[in-house]
Amino acid sequence: MRCEKVQANKCIILVVCYMTTIKEENVKKYTILEKVVQEFSRFPVIVMGDMNGHVGILGEKVNENSHKLIDFCEGNEFENLNVTIGNGLHTWESKEWKAAIDYMFVNHEARQHVREMCVVENEFDIDTDHRMLVLKYKWDGKEVMQEMSSVKEKWCLKAANWEEFDKVLGRHVWNRNGNVNDMNKERVKMLYATVEQIIGKAKCRRFTGKAKWFM
Repeated sequence: MRCEKVQANKCIILVVCYMTTIKEENVKKYTILEKVVQEFSRFPVIVMGDMNGHVGILGEKVNENSHKLIDFCEGNEFENLNVTIGNGLHTWESKEWKAAIDYMFVNHEARQHVREMCVVENEFDIDTDHRMLVLKYKWDGKEVMQEMSSVKEKWCLKAANWEEFDKVLGRHVWNRNGNVNDMNKERVKMLYATVEQIIGKAKCRRFTGKAKWFM
C-alpha cells in the first residue's frame, strides 16, 4: 500500500494488487484488501491491478475471481471504472483471445475527483500482453502534484539501448515446467535485473510538479 500526500492533512490511498487463479490465496488477499479499504474508508481509495477475473464486460462467462471482485465492490461501495467509464475495453490479449482482467475501482471519496479512465495500447516498447490503464485524477480542480525527495532516481527509458535489452532477455532460458506463480516471479526478477543492467537510473534534483518515473 502506498499513501501519497497531495495537500496538508489529505491523502490518497493507492492499492495495487494481483490476484492469482488459486482460490485459497485470493481469499487471503481479499481479506487483507477488505481491512485496508475499511480502515482508510474516510480517504479517497483507488484499487487497481490484475484481478484475473471476468465480470462479463466482453460477454465472457463470469468466473470465480469475478464473483469475489463483484462482491468486494458491492460490499464496500466501490465503483468499477472499467464498467462505468472505461468503455468496457479488453485489457489483455493473446493470439485470438481477448479479455478484461485488469481493473481500477474507487470509493466515493475518490470518485468525485476522477475525470477520466481509459484503456490504451502500451506506449513503451515492452513485451507484455496487457494493455495500459490510465486514470486522470484531479484534486479540487488542480492536477494532483507530488513533491519529490531531494534525490530521486528515474529509469532512463528515452536513452535506453532496447536492442541490447532484447538480446540479454533473449539469452535467458525460461523455466516453463514449474508453478505458474513461481515462473512469474522468476520472470519479474529477471526483467528487473535486466532493466537495471541495460537501462539504468539517473539521479535528478528535487522539484514539485508532475512526477514521472522515467526520463
